[in-house]
Amino acid sequence: MSSRVFIPGHLVPPPGPSQALLTLSWRLFVAGIFARMLVSQFFLHWLGLPYDLPGGSFPVKIHPGTYLLCMAFFVGLCAFGNPLRALLEVVRRNPMPAAFLACMLAMFTWAILRHGTDGQAYFIDTLLAPGIALLTLLMQPRSRQRWLLGAMILALALNAVIALGEAAMGRRLIPLFAGREGIVEEVHFRASALIGHPLANSKQTVMLLPLLALLPWALGLRVGLFMLFALALLAFGSRASMAMGLLLGMLALLPLALATVRGRLSYLQITGALVGVTLIAAALAGVIATTNLGDRIVHGLTWDNSANVRLVSFRVMDHVNGEDFWFGVPVNRIETIAGLVGIDLRYEAIENFWIVLLAQLGLVGFSIFLLGLTLAVVHVWRISRLPARLALVVYFIVASGGNTLASKTPSFTLLLVETVWMALFVLAVLVVMKLGAG
Repeated sequence: MSSRVFIPGHLVPPPGPSQALLTLSWRLFVAGIFARMLVSQFFLHWLGLPYDLPGGSFPVKIHPGTYLLCMAFFVGLCAFGNPLRALLEVVRRNPMPAAFLACMLAMFTWAILRHGTDGQAYFIDTLLAPGIALLTLLMQPRSRQRWLLGAMILALALNAVIALGEAAMGRRLIPLFAGREGIVEEVHFRASALIGHPLANSKQTVMLLPLLALLPWALGLRVGLFMLFALALLAFGSRASMAMGLLLGMLALLPLALATVRGRLSYLQITGALVGVTLIAAALAGVIATTNLGDRIVHGLTWDNSANVRLVSFRVMDHVNGEDFWFGVPVNRIETIAGLVGIDLRYEAIENFWIVLLAQLGLVGFSIFLLGLTLAVVHVWRISRLPARLALVVYFIVASGGNTLASKTPSFTLLLVETVWMALFVLAVLVVMKLGAG
């Protein structure tokens, strides 16, 4: 947003935004992002808050980080004077992110009017918060945006180190609960670290891997972070995320292979690269062979109940027809349908967020959701380079195998913040390089 808005008929422009309020908005925003990233639902349970458990009032069902993001957005608007006028200016300058937020708000309103407030709190944390966070970020000066992704990567690196420590000791820092029936018991231990559920950890970790290619950090540091996150994916035990991590690793070698074929590398460079890749692969294989990392992945390569639930989830729509198909099914009836198709919601979930949202919202509400999601993805795609676009693809491939956007998760908020930040950072670097060349 421009720091000065000229009003026709005035010779002297109005004062710029309040720097104190912008700074306060930024601090609230950063606190909200890191709260959403690192304060899991299980930590809130440990504090005695029934965040996503039965009981408790509606305000308790909203994550503290979401409250901080909403406060940051409002304070940011107030920094430019009249908050309503500032909101209109934000919408004018950022039409697609604003339209995404408007669609999510319309969808949430539809769900409330259709089914009431029961089971609807996740819309705020999962689908409204990303739009609020994105517009708040875009109000801030570029100088404040530059270090944010680096701090988020370091926080995830800390989370990965904790996960490896948990895997080594076979104990969790924060107890992991299975649905509504107490502490989870697993055949193969999976780390949960700070983010909470192992699958939530794996999604946030794997979607960050492509962005490492765009960071202006030393190659050795980026390779080291890639290996750390790869080991963490083993500790989290997600087969889909690990497969995507391996695929990304092979794609990262593609530029090296192309440069070799085109004769751009010397014999010494080719030999060094092959030795480096071999050593990295051997190190990862050695870790897997000598530790319990990846036990669930290695022993779960056959078809199991977790994979079967993902197929059974498609049968939910067999029980949604007529008026329900157009206007949606209440949450309690979706739970009944899940039981009919053989999904025990005490320990399992309908592992496909597209199906859950289509069943709950009906074709009318789901169309609004799909429009808003498309606008957000197209906006990020248009301003991003290939690695950030790849992060989007990776996210939706992994997320579609679970109830990600139909449950309380910060993953989409973090994805938008990370990819848009990276796009803004790369744009700023290109502008500086062009000015320097000129």
